[in-house]
Amino acid sequence: MVHDGPRALTGYFAPSRHVRLDGAVNLRDIGGYRSIYGPELSRGRIFRGDALSQLTVDDVSVLGSLGLHTVIDFRTPGEILVSGTDRLPHGLAPVSMPVGGGDLGALYEIIASGDHEHQRLELGEGRAAALMVEMNRGFVADPRQREAFGAALRMLCMPGSLPALYHCSSGKDRVGWMTAVILTILGVPREFVLNDYLLSNDFHRTGYQKLRYDLVKTGIVRDPDLLRPIMEQSPTYLAAAFEEAERRYGSFSAFVTHGLQVGKSALNELRHAMLGDLIRQDPAVLPGIIFFFRGLGGACGARRTGRRTPPGRPLCRCRAASWTTTAPTAGRCCPPRPARSR
Repeated sequence: MVHDGPRALTGYFAPSRHVRLDGAVNLRDIGGYRSIYGPELSRGRIFRGDALSQLTVDDVSVLGSLGLHTVIDFRTPGEILVSGTDRLPHGLAPVSMPVGGGDLGALYEIIASGDHEHQRLELGEGRAAALMVEMNRGFVADPRQREAFGAALRMLCMPGSLPALYHCSSGKDRVGWMTAVILTILGVPREFVLNDYLLSNDFHRTGYQKLRYDLVKTGIVRDPDLLRPIMEQSPTYLAAAFEEAERRYGSFSAFVTHGLQVGKSALNELRHAMLGDLIRQDPAVLPGIIFFFRGLGGACGARRTGRRTPPGRPLCRCRAASWTTTAPTAGRCCPPRPARSR
């Protein structure tokens, strides 16, 4: 279920990670989360964001204070043509790594047509959500998109590339997947990966509510709920990308190695840059992937559900780790807890 309404996630999960700007609403520091490797992720090293084309002079000054070495732009040339190039501090140029799957231009054209029946046929009855699910699967399945994400990750792993910022148009779909990949590699527990993903709903809520109101008021849209699956993040979308990675490569680790073409030495560079030299090299459970999102279940708790997913393997509700290894231990999806001494 998409998190909406007064119980916003922002107050608990992101009180100090948000970089307040007038021309961008979804720029955040991904640091501060606790890792299974031991320490918290360093702050001020990697930032995620939305479009930087509308930044004010003061915004550019704030961006300059971050000391960025690298800016990666996932927008397509068409998006840049429409909304403009990044406004960055002097001497800093964006690296273009376009990911076409996150360009929602075709969907926006359906909305802008003002044809209510066409909007209903294309977006109604769950079709908009289905399109978003397929878009997220495409981040993994499409070779060009996968290569762009892999190139971005390899760049972030390079010594001297941090502090870095990567962004797209809204900072929620392409950037949401990129951040989920990075946080998982760094051993952030699965519930916090999802919470970070859903925070985009909080930061965009006011703007998107106004947009829906204006579209209805001007008669362009009759049913504003048709837009909700496009504008808001759902756990189902992130689940689709992780499931596609598992289906194609067998594990999240294999996806990173073979799908994104990022080797162990590069990943160690990133872990040391974000976690320092005191990380545990062999945590109890290495960050692979468990289907925490499958069926929107799997939120960690205190017991096993007995529900079997995938077939032959019970869904684990263990809070002990991040995405757990795909190889079952004693027929289970993660290692058993040690027995308590009496």
